[in-house]
Amino acid sequence: MLNAQLIPDTVALVTLIALLEVFRRRHPADRVRLWLIGMLWIFVECVARMFYERHAPYHRFLHVIALDSYVIAGTIFVYSAHRNAIPWTTRFVVHAVNVLPMVIIAAMYGAEYRGSMLPYYLCCAFALITGGLMATVFRSSLSSRLGTYLVFRVLIWGPTIGFLYTHEVRAAVYWLLATLFLAAGISMHQMLERSGAGKLAIVAGFTMWAFCFGTHPFVSDNGFWGPIMSRFWDLQKFIIMVGMLMVLLDEQIAHNHSLALHDDLTGLPNRRLLEDRLAQAMARAERNGSSTAVVMLDLNGFKRVNDTLGHAAGDHLLCQFVEELKKAVRTADTLARYGGDEFVVVVGDIVRGQPVDRLVEAMRRAGARDYEVQGHTFAVEAAVGAAVFPEDAGTVTELLRIADDRMYRNKPLRPVTGGISSSDLGIPIAK
Repeated sequence: MLNAQLIPDTVALVTLIALLEVFRRRHPADRVRLWLIGMLWIFVECVARMFYERHAPYHRFLHVIALDSYVIAGTIFVYSAHRNAIPWTTRFVVHAVNVLPMVIIAAMYGAEYRGSMLPYYLCCAFALITGGLMATVFRSSLSSRLGTYLVFRVLIWGPTIGFLYTHEVRAAVYWLLATLFLAAGISMHQMLERSGAGKLAIVAGFTMWAFCFGTHPFVSDNGFWGPIMSRFWDLQKFIIMVGMLMVLLDEQIAHNHSLALHDDLTGLPNRRLLEDRLAQAMARAERNGSSTAVVMLDLNGFKRVNDTLGHAAGDHLLCQFVEELKKAVRTADTLARYGGDEFVVVVGDIVRGQPVDRLVEAMRRAGARDYEVQGHTFAVEAAVGAAVFPEDAGTVTELLRIADDRMYRNKPLRPVTGGISSSDLGIPIAK
């Protein structure tokens, strides 16, 4: 018999899953795909529960489907939160071994098997033994997670064995589900780097879900607490779904913001971000009594590459030039694409009054070498001009204009080959 009271919740869940699928198509990451698969298993559980009625036909089968859907979904959520630093084969084997005894125990309970406790104990023994084997075999892959992995194994299966010893099979099953979804919440907290309402909703939802599972065997038949907890039973899945959508939306906004401030081809800061970074460096120099240098570079001979081999070849050469230039730029400084084949380096914390001739020469030599493009060799170097704050100018616009003028006065330069490392810059740093 259909439980019509669950239809609105199921329809709402389907709607949120459809929205998650829309985000997945626009945000094709493995994590989002796994979230979607996990929620589809929760949908399977909802459908099974809609038709579940104790002592009705197929009620045992539906109970097994509902419980095992929870186990599989929880495992997928935990799996999705593990970083790619761990090989996927290792993650798959570890989670498959972990989930197998849970699936069997939940299936036996759902099928109302009570003939003997031995199969339950065998599942627990299998879980503990294989847990130790996994920790040994994949010790190098688990590395820093090894201690956490072993502690969780004990926390999961220790109380489970205790419940089974007192023949509280129901409590044992829901304890397994509670620890599984708590692990999902902890894993999501560790995996989601960006803080915000979405992350909070996901972690809170999984924590609430774990609490509902843990308390369900003890309060479901209570006249006062039972109805209250039943109201929370379906709430957490919607909190998690909304949290997932918020996380994806925040990431998309951050990605769009990054695209607005970075060059598509090279990934370097664009002119807008450059001017902001330069203004910050100038303000810092004014506070510290130091200087900030702006070095502008323009590639000589770049037009010849575009005219000979086309713009795709020119783009390839630009990317090679940027990689060489990065080697000569300190992490604290800013390398930006100013436009076309022009680049700007902002170098801060220079001793005030110190000449920057060595810096200019270092930047000129940084990308000067022969570049291989589509089987052709091109000797490319850059014309360089520099301006210093506050010695040359006091505004961003004036600094860039002066550096640009000096750069064009230096065209063309004699051909120089060879790369340079950041250790050769010889920049006197202000103390």
